[in-house]
Amino acid sequence: MNLPQQLQEYLNYPKLQIIDANTGLPEDEKEFDALSQSALITFLTGMYKATRTKDNIVVINSRSDANGLLKSIFVDPEKVLANIAVFSQETAAVAKEKITTVSAGFINYLKQIGAEETETPDFLQNMMTAQRHEILKYLPVGLKLGDLLNDDTLEDESNKMEGPISSLMHKIENSFSTTD
Repeated sequence: MNLPQQLQEYLNYPKLQIIDANTGLPEDEKEFDALSQSALITFLTGMYKATRTKDNIVVINSRSDANGLLKSIFVDPEKVLANIAVFSQETAAVAKEKITTVSAGFINYLKQIGAEETETPDFLQNMMTAQRHEILKYLPVGLKLGDLLNDDTLEDESNKMEGPISSLMHKIENSFSTTD
């Protein structure tokens, strides 16, 4: 399962571009849609961080609308929107519309894959934990989400490394990243 790609396809967004660990640039700059990718990956990164505790998951599961979900996963949604807007060279209103679409799409996608399962804290936490590397390899460094979410490991270049040794390390990392 590659949640970022599945959500990107569900939303009919342009293909996500892996961010090169050495340069910090997308693999195909011509095909890179900064707004779509930054909104989608920012949302999923926020979901990952928010699902580190069971209490947060209960709050997240109580949100049935996109705006409520955004407010429950980001401490300061306005700063998040500002970062997306600056990075994608769009207005904050355009960034808000895009991330709200992603949030609504995520809610609908979860319903599509089986709403009963997604309502349990363990399901959502385990799903997001398993997707950490898949999410972070698409995270543009220019978004500076590590600062906003108070987690400087998010923009660590090792999250974007690929290959047999890196894959093994990411599996080990995921097994240790259940909760904060």
